[in-house]
Amino acid sequence: MMLKNGFALVSCFFLLAFATGCASLVEVTAIEQFSKAIENEDMKSLKHHTTMKFSKVALRDKTSMDDLKILKIPTGETTIVEITDISENHKKVVAEVGKNKKKLLYELKRVTKTGEWVVDDIYINQKQKNLNVMKSVTEQMDLLLTVREFVAAWETGNRDDILSTTEGEFKESLEQLQPAFLAKLSQKVAGKSKSSKSRRPDAQLDTNIAIVRLPRNSGEMVISMKLKEGKWKATDVAVESRVDGQHIASAKKQAKMLLAVSNFLDAYNQNDKEKLKDFTADQFFRGSLDFADLKLAALPQSHDAAADYELRIENNLANFVTQNNGKMINLSLVKIESDEIDVPEKYLVEEVTLFQDQGNQQVTLTSLFSSRAITLVFSEALSKRDMKILDFSSTPDFSSRVWKRVEPQLVSQLPLDEITESGFEILDIQFNGAITKVSARQGNLPVTYILREHLGQLLVDDIELDLKGRPSSVKATLEMLVQVQNYAYYMHEQSIGKLQRHSSRDFNELVWRQVDQVPRTAFNIPEILMSKLASLEINENEGYSRIQLGTEQKGATVLFKKQQGQYVVDDIMIHSDTVASRYLSTKKELRMSMAANAGTLKQTAVQATYTISSQTVPESSTSSQPVSTPEIQPTAFEIPQQEP
Repeated sequence: MMLKNGFALVSCFFLLAFATGCASLVEVTAIEQFSKAIENEDMKSLKHHTTMKFSKVALRDKTSMDDLKILKIPTGETTIVEITDISENHKKVVAEVGKNKKKLLYELKRVTKTGEWVVDDIYINQKQKNLNVMKSVTEQMDLLLTVREFVAAWETGNRDDILSTTEGEFKESLEQLQPAFLAKLSQKVAGKSKSSKSRRPDAQLDTNIAIVRLPRNSGEMVISMKLKEGKWKATDVAVESRVDGQHIASAKKQAKMLLAVSNFLDAYNQNDKEKLKDFTADQFFRGSLDFADLKLAALPQSHDAAADYELRIENNLANFVTQNNGKMINLSLVKIESDEIDVPEKYLVEEVTLFQDQGNQQVTLTSLFSSRAITLVFSEALSKRDMKILDFSSTPDFSSRVWKRVEPQLVSQLPLDEITESGFEILDIQFNGAITKVSARQGNLPVTYILREHLGQLLVDDIELDLKGRPSSVKATLEMLVQVQNYAYYMHEQSIGKLQRHSSRDFNELVWRQVDQVPRTAFNIPEILMSKLASLEINENEGYSRIQLGTEQKGATVLFKKQQGQYVVDDIMIHSDTVASRYLSTKKELRMSMAANAGTLKQTAVQATYTISSQTVPESSTSSQPVSTPEIQPTAFEIPQQEP
């Protein structure tokens, strides 16, 4: 009886061992068949010993076997460590594989029709730079194959294929790009890659993001990818190149820049300023394009610009360089970042530069359009004597030397007749760096406006006018004439303090410091000083200037000296045919008047109630008469300031 029971016990032990061995044999067989197919690079056998899911994901391409090698899945002798039954047809098996006995986690599933156990997935522990992540072979294979599909799509340049491999902002920017721009960008990104067998991607994976580095002939491609709804999609791609001009820090950013260029060119060529405003930096639009006639400067159509371009990027700035009818054009872009986190950055065109004369001459659209506009505005302001516009549209030098010096009461009498005749027409514009010359015709008189860039704006710095007996510079001429007219006004207003500030030391010592009002003479000096300009001579080296006004019979020559960096009146020579010498010194006439009139030095100044006019007044050679002048509005007087 005991023998019988012992036999039964031994039998049960062997049956249990046999059952366990059979179970282990099933898993070992499935794993070793899978490993053998990888070793033999037998795609058909590999598909037979894996599930349909594994085949569709990990073996979907003929290059799949190359990528399996990249993963370095251990093969060889297999030892089962642990088996977990998930269900009747699903197991998880921990096994030690190969000579190094690396532990792998296999998911096995039984094929319903044949009852055979096959591999559904494998999990490998990935250790890379502080990362320790368990990733399945199907997930890694899906990533590697997606990378190859990404590269193939960009190499062929098929629009739909390219868009299908991208996601997020990257895809949105690419979708909006015109086909020509997308095709050109894809060529630059794809470049010349190594053969499919020799280019082995190096992938760093986290939970749902991956950075994949792929070798190229001149460097490598770096693809940023994201796992979304079970599929890997590219969110950006960079090209690190050892060849100058082929480096791409971010294809996503380049796509945004190209989109800005494309939209700008389309709106520009359609003359749609409402749309153009959306793609242009505010200062560029308001200071140039808003009021410009866009037909004056042709820019290429966007598809033509895409045919051959170079994009140079530095920090937040970029330059898009292309050709138009053999001439180079540069569109400068600036990155605008929003303070709001959810609002993405955007790029706007902040200037366009046209290169002419084989690149030796360059002009910006701001210069081109604003030079015409500012010249027209300035010419009109001259005609209207609009001091605010003249001051606003002039350089600080022009304004300080001329417009800011004009006494308000004399604005209407500014000597601008030659440059305010009707019929103003711009003939030509020449650009030379910060200087722009606008050739025009004022009536029948040729004039040249000199424009200079100041703080990003073109302003009128001078006008060149070729008239006999005077400098070609209107600025230099007006500077002297304004001083003459002001001097006449100060005499007229009895403004001894201002006369002192604008007279030479000699003139002050002999006259102005000894009187509290202008001595009376036989000549209407203020009116004579308002006579028409006959000639002007300026000698900077010697520090003097001479202005002739009126005629030899009735007029004056004003002599200026340079003191402390500015010209001041030293004397006024009166022209008169009523005296033997024909020329009288104002200093002497005033001194004689002071001597002849004992009360001159202490008389109370009489408030003037008249304006200076260029109308003629009869002269008397026999007696001194008070100066008669037309009427003006009363004005405030400044406190006289003694010259130091």
